[in-house]
Amino acid sequence: MKSYLFTTETDRGGVMLCDIDDFDTAVEYLCERFDGVVKVESGEEFWQLPVSIATDGEVSSQPEQSDPQPAIENDLFG
Repeated sequence: MKSYLFTTETDRGGVMLCDIDDFDTAVEYLCERFDGVVKVESGEEFWQLPVSIATDGEVSSQPEQSDPQPAIENDLFG
């Protein structure tokens, strides 16, 4: 079982506990299930819906996914 923390455009959200192991699948599910999802996190994985200004002045949103960043390990004996 995995947990996914999500946030909506109204700064609301929650945690979804489910059997979806694939992060991208969970993001798709959350965006379909809840209105206005703008951010999803699970462990080191992160997805955010950016807002960008189009050339004609209209606001458009496109999904963006960042690669998980490796955890920094402190080796006290190295």
